[in-house]
Order: sequence, then C-alpha cells, then structure tokens
Amino acid sequence: MPVIIREEILVGGKRIPAKIYRTESPRPLTKSEKAKANKLDQLIEDKMRGIEEEMEKRRLLELKSRRGVLRLWYEVGKRLTFVETTNLVSAEDRKFIWRALYDHAGKLAPNPPYQGGASFQTRRADDPRNHFRYCYLLAKFPNFEFVESIGDWSSWIDLLDSPTVRNDERILEWLTTKQQINTEDSRVDWLRKLINGIRGEFPAAGAMTDTNVLTCKELTNRLEEVYRRSTSKLDH
Repeated sequence: MPVIIREEILVGGKRIPAKIYRTESPRPLTKSEKAKANKLDQLIEDKMRGIEEEMEKRRLLELKSRRGVLRLWYEVGKRLTFVETTNLVSAEDRKFIWRALYDHAGKLAPNPPYQGGASFQTRRADDPRNHFRYCYLLAKFPNFEFVESIGDWSSWIDLLDSPTVRNDERILEWLTTKQQINTEDSRVDWLRKLINGIRGEFPAAGAMTDTNVLTCKELTNRLEEVYRRSTSKLDH
C-alpha cells in the first residue's frame, strides 16, 4: 500500500506541485490502495498538527535554533511511533512515511524555516538522512537525561549520520550501557572519538559494513573494543 508524497514535477517547462503515490510495487494501484493512501495522508496531517500544538503549548518550539533544542526533537520523536504501528501501509512502503512527514511538518520542520517545501536533500524519498527518523531513533532511549548526557543535537546528528549506526539499532541499544565520560568539557570529545572509532571499525565500504550479519555477541565485542580504544585516548 503506497504513501503519498508531494513533489514538483515538470509540465510544459514549468514546475508544478503534484501528489505522488510512492510504492515499491510494480503493479498499477487499485482504488482501494489509493483510498488507504489518502487515509494515511490524513492521519499524518492530524498527527503532525497534534504534535505541533502540544509542542507549542509546552513552549518547546521556542527551542528551535537554540542550545536546548535536543529536548524538542526528543519529545517529537516520542510521538512518532505511529509511523511504525499504523496498518494503513505495507511493510515495504512504510519507509516512505518518513519522507511524507515533511509535507505536513509545519512549525515542526527543522531549520531553515519551512516555506511550503523542504530542501532538495530532505525531500528525497530515498534519503536515509531523515530529520524525523533521527528524532524517532533518539526517542527510543527511555531517559532524556541519558540522551542529554551523551551529547547535544548536533552530536547526535553526527552519530546518526553514520550508516552503520543508522541501519543497526542494536548499536544505539548498546550505547545505553555507557555513561558520560569524565567531565562536561570532555563530553563532545568522547562522542566524537567514539563515532570515529565506530566508523573506523565498520567502514562505509566493504563486506562488513552491514553489521546485521553479526550476532549480538560479535557486535557487542567489537563495539566494546571500539569503546575501550576511544576512551583510552581521552587524556592524550
């Protein structure tokens, strides 16, 4: 079952907005499938407006572009669980919902300010670097204080921009077993070293890039070694 996204298409030499049904299925869509896609589109709109209203009432939207914005995106992520639970979309097409969220973002859109459309990068349906999915992954940690102790929003983006981390949620689960290292001044430096260590252990190219082929024990052992090497360098 498809997901509706809005893109500009070229018609007669002019770019005009269009509603597109995105799906992995090669066959023509049925009326029933289109109807479900429209129902899902309305669900997304209702959910995003509800989240926006709540964030505004709690004055968390005021944190955009400010030091404490991590709290805003964590709270937004907590409310995006419907993306993974709704039965209005097929499993293979669910990934397109993350892109569709931008069309209904309103004041929830990441900066620069939303002006009727996101940037080219954020509008790509197949771009895994999705702001709202990052919020969702961040909010999988049950404790905001722990999330905050690891790093600020820019540090988390740096971490989640790593394909290895983004594509294997076991790495984020493993991270919950760690604590902030040394003083507040060393926090960002620790996370930077850890991120670089993970990228070095699982390079962007090569057969072992996909950590999902590893057992939990194998993955944990390699991550613990990365952690050991990373933290041992903090005082150097």
